[in-house]
Amino acid sequence: MSGLVLLLMVAGCQGPETVAQKKPLTAQSVTLQAKDVPSMQRCEASGDLDTVLKREKSSDPKSYESNSYQWGLWKREGATEGYLAVYGASPRDCAALSSQSSGAPTGGLVLGLVIKFKSAATAARIFETGAEFLGFGPSDISFIKSTGGIVTTGSDTGLGAQSAVGTATVSGASYYFAFWQNKTFASDFLAYNVSSADAARAVKDINGRIL
Repeated sequence: MSGLVLLLMVAGCQGPETVAQKKPLTAQSVTLQAKDVPSMQRCEASGDLDTVLKREKSSDPKSYESNSYQWGLWKREGATEGYLAVYGASPRDCAALSSQSSGAPTGGLVLGLVIKFKSAATAARIFETGAEFLGFGPSDISFIKSTGGIVTTGSDTGLGAQSAVGTATVSGASYYFAFWQNKTFASDFLAYNVSSADAARAVKDINGRIL
């Protein structure tokens, strides 16, 4: 048997080339990751929204009522999952989120909330309502403006037409927020005592995982 015939026989026995299947994006895989904020540590407050709300029910019943209602409403309207990722510069900074905390974080705190919807149209519609949820919402824009900070909206943010980014410095502490909708995801980002450059880079990383 010639070498050519043998080669053809071997080639014929091989199956079609395996194509790596890309895993579907989830709220958890999109939101803030450790690599986005390498100098920080993950806080225990992180988790899927059902878990986060369960914790809040015992720690802050009043806030739980409004947040639980809003989450239930969004799920009925097409939200399929949500994930809150929290990172702090130290355990003390992470603890600042607790209702029993005695003060603001001193070394830096970053929060990333991502909610996935069944369709981009649903995500856009919910984003446009501007509802407050888990401390994220229009009140952040009002706060930044009231302190003389800068708020940019729309395509000028670099995050698309459905977006807003704001920065401010108050009593020596820096604030940075970003809200945006991209495809089937609505994302919220807040950073305290983190440089605007580092915060903007983290937001870019989050959005890049959706593209």
